[in-house]
Amino acid sequence: MSEPEIPQVAPQESVAVAINTRFPASTLQIHESKTGQIFEIYSVGRLLLVLDHKGVRYFIPSRRKRNIKWDKTTTIGLDRVTDSVLRDLAEADYEVFTSSNRQILKRPIHISRYMRCPECKESGNIRIIFRGDSLSGENSEIYTAVPRSEELNGAKIKCTLCGWVGFRGQLLKKSRAPRTS
Repeated sequence: MSEPEIPQVAPQESVAVAINTRFPASTLQIHESKTGQIFEIYSVGRLLLVLDHKGVRYFIPSRRKRNIKWDKTTTIGLDRVTDSVLRDLAEADYEVFTSSNRQILKRPIHISRYMRCPECKESGNIRIIFRGDSLSGENSEIYTAVPRSEELNGAKIKCTLCGWVGFRGQLLKKSRAPRTS
């Protein structure tokens, strides 16, 4: 007597289920198509990810390409693909967790005291955007709270003086006065 065959799970299903379980605010929708199942991950009614037979497509700001193809995953494994997608969701200000149920935090942005706002040309007022309603007192020197309802188009920093929002690469560098001998 032979053992019953265990059905193979498609990579898109495996990764979509793993992401959905580690991203509490997400909703997973499954659709059938001619090429197989399509998995869509939503949060607050907004489409964030589509997983199909080709790979993962992003609809969030990301530091990498908009697609991850399944043929590239055979060398790194599906767990690492899941982890990298969750890391990108954390970088886009979503609350996601590791497999050991610890929150994945954004990577820190370093802003030098010599960096100036491109709008008001002042230094010392640039803060990292924290998506939420409030901050504790000690974090207010580094972060500024911005509600999730406010559209930022992927901006990471904000000037607390003039309200400018943008990216670190847009900041002006303040030149130091040359040393006199």
